[in-house]
Amino acid sequence: MRYILPGGARRAHSRYRAIVAHPTLTPAAAPEPARRATDDIELTVALAEYAKLGEARRAISDQAHNRYNFFLVIATGVAAVSAGVLGSGIDANVRIGAVAALALLVLLMGPTVFLRQLRFSNAGRNYAVAEEALRTYLVRRAPQLAPYVLLPTLDDAGLLQPSAGSRRGRQAVGLAATIGLVNSTLLAAAGALAVSGVLDGWPVVLVALALFAAAAAVHLWWVDRTVRRDAAERERLLAARALDVLDLFPPLTSATADPDPAPDPAPVAPAAPAA
Repeated sequence: MRYILPGGARRAHSRYRAIVAHPTLTPAAAPEPARRATDDIELTVALAEYAKLGEARRAISDQAHNRYNFFLVIATGVAAVSAGVLGSGIDANVRIGAVAALALLVLLMGPTVFLRQLRFSNAGRNYAVAEEALRTYLVRRAPQLAPYVLLPTLDDAGLLQPSAGSRRGRQAVGLAATIGLVNSTLLAAAGALAVSGVLDGWPVVLVALALFAAAAAVHLWWVDRTVRRDAAERERLLAARALDVLDLFPPLTSATADPDPAPDPAPVAPAAPAA
């Protein structure tokens, strides 16, 4: 059932429904700091950028792990097929040709995946530094939250920052270094297989060990060199972007907070009446 109200009553009723349904439309619905936070474009952009960086970092991590798993599957499959071909009774020339082709495929793919993993690692560290910069901005806006931010910022190393002494250890067990060790193993196996027709016994083992040690050292050196170069580039970028964010965007303060009251003026003694 609908009630027909006069024009003035309808307008008042509509305004009442709008206020009840949307209490923020009333002039005194929210305090001044809340309205300022709602209209804070800088904070909105910073939070949106931080969320986007997190998504991009997760995507890079997924791509790196997918590429790593793909290479391990290919390398394991090639090793299994090569072992089966070598143990078969087919012609020796066919066996050597098939194994050589498979080994060449993996040896060419290995360095490519290795360099790609280094690029993924650098991109992930770049996103991490960008997140640190945005966390620095947010903490400078609200310094009272600094004790609760455990992740590192540009002003504070944080509580979850890994120690500098374990940097080489992290590099040695990273995805790129692991692929480098797989490449070194495949290269050592290929070298041992190549000299097995000329040498026999322990000399073949020594050749394989020497090739593995040399290839692993080169891979780890390249990882360390790339990490140092990328870190220097990020430091140069941060130095070029050095801005006092606190001066550009001062933290929000309550507009209703009363400033320190000025001291009351000293009472003035009344003038003496004229004689």
